[in-house]
Order: sequence, then C-alpha cells, then structure tokens
Amino acid sequence: MPGDPLPVIDPQPLRDLLDMGAEPGLVGELIGLLEGDVPVRLAFLRTALAASDREAALPQAHQLKGALGTMGLQRFAGLVQQLEGLLREAQWEEARRLLDTFPVAYEEALAALRSTFPEA
Repeated sequence: MPGDPLPVIDPQPLRDLLDMGAEPGLVGELIGLLEGDVPVRLAFLRTALAASDREAALPQAHQLKGALGTMGLQRFAGLVQQLEGLLREAQWEEARRLLDTFPVAYEEALAALRSTFPEA
C-alpha cells in the first residue's frame, strides 16, 4: 500500500553474506562498525546542517545511506535518502527536522539487527 513505511530491516543482505561462507562473527563486527560510525556521522551532519553546508553534508549522508542499505536497514536508509533530497534542494529547516528523527531510527535499526541476528 503506498505510503507504508519501509520495513526496519531486510535481513537478506546479511544472510547472503553468511550463506556465501562469511564467518558468523562478521555480522557482529558489522554491527560494531555501525555503532562506531553512525553517531559520528550524525554529529557531523548536525554540524553541517547547522552551518547550511551542503558540500559537507551531502557526502556524509550518501555514505551513511550506502552503509545502511548494505546492511539491509531499509527504513533508516530511506530516511537518509530523503535527507539527501532535502540537502540537494537546500531545504535546511526540513532537513534539520528530519535529522532530529535519526537517533530514534538508529536505535530502531540496532534493535532490529540484534533481534534478527541474536548470535552476533
């Protein structure tokens, strides 16, 4: 149905890695990298948006979207994709409001990863 939110997680990308022979600990390592990376990127984005600095914000948003998408974190990646569009159009207030939702999306994504891959 149009307008339905994306699922929080599509576990298939990470399951595919495991099915291809990746070590079971890889998912845990990827979650650890995500936990280290996302808060830094969110802080950077917050600073860039406060300064209305599109050149600083766009690459960070794009890289974050890619990392989230690779891990199957569809809903959070979709939000970052929306942010990219707002940045391209210099819609700063809307971009800042959207960014304010990212901490909740991040926690939701981590919870989904942990519940989907409890062995990680």
